[in-house]
Amino acid sequence: MLGIDVVRISRLEDLTQRFGTKGLERFLHQDEIELCQRQNAYNYARIAGFWAAKEALSKALGCGIGTEIGFLDMSITLDSKGAPHIALDSQKMSYFQAKKSFAHIALSITHDADIAIACVALR
Repeated sequence: MLGIDVVRISRLEDLTQRFGTKGLERFLHQDEIELCQRQNAYNYARIAGFWAAKEALSKALGCGIGTEIGFLDMSITLDSKGAPHIALDSQKMSYFQAKKSFAHIALSITHDADIAIACVALR
């Protein structure tokens, strides 16, 4: 199963400037917010990439963000090389594995100009 999402970086920049950390907390965990900060500023491309990644995972699961899964049911980490990884919380992982057969979630995020794109594959 595959999910893809595209978002304008400026859209998430506007959200962040308007609502600050409170706006980010609606779709990012605190540790994800910390990954999106550099020195005293936000990395808007990374914020947009994280948004797109969570949307892409929800699409790969076949439900989108809504009643079955929310933004905070997913978490993104970076490995030692800076590559992103996405995971479902344990309750949602059990729920979706019962509905669909997959053992691994692969994630790719890219940015260009004012666009962030994420692709998620369930294997």
